[in-house]
Formats: sequence, C-alpha cells, structure tokens
Amino acid sequence: MGGELHPLKYGSYFKNKDELFAIMKAEEEFIIKSSGQNNRRIWIDLYETSLDNEVIENLVLHIKTIRSKIYRLCLVGCSLADRHKIKKKMQSCNVDIAEQVRFFSDPEEAKQWLVG
Repeated sequence: MGGELHPLKYGSYFKNKDELFAIMKAEEEFIIKSSGQNNRRIWIDLYETSLDNEVIENLVLHIKTIRSKIYRLCLVGCSLADRHKIKKKMQSCNVDIAEQVRFFSDPEEAKQWLVG
C-alpha cells in the first residue's frame, strides 16, 4: 500500500490480562527505544480480547507512553461501547492525539487510512 505499519497484536487474549500486559510492556519498550518522533503508523488489533476497565486503563496508559512516536493510530476490533470507553479514558488521562486516532471494524479500511 505504499507505507509501513507497526501492528500491535493485542487480539485473542480473551481474559488473559497477565499475558496481554506483558506483551504490551514489551512492545512499549521496543517502540520507545526506536529512533524518530511522530513517525509510526500503529495498528492495534483488539479482536477477541476482553476490554474491561482495567484493560482499557492499561491500554490508554500504554498509548500515552508511546505518544511521542505516533503519527497515526487505529484500534481495530472493539465494540462501539468499548470505543466510547477508550475515548473517555483518553480524555481523562490527557492523551492529546484525537486527530491521529481512528477506530475500525474492517482491518483493510484501517490499513488504508493509516498509510493514506
């Protein structure tokens, strides 16, 4: 499609928070150590992962931590209710990237938006 994506595969963890949080931490460390600022097009896969309040809070804090690296960010595979909860948590945590964030159901549409 003419661009590079950084997929964060946080889907299919169902209710296994320990494994999910461990992979989030590992990805966060990798991204923070990478060169450049505002240069990553990040796609977060959330299909088949239970998004309770604890997971949403950790996800938003994760996004806040890597904020300086994000050019565009999309979250794929969460319900409308979860989208609302994530947006609300982002506002309360002062994650100031509303212009760079989109939510998608279709992975192909997400990819097109990221590299477009």
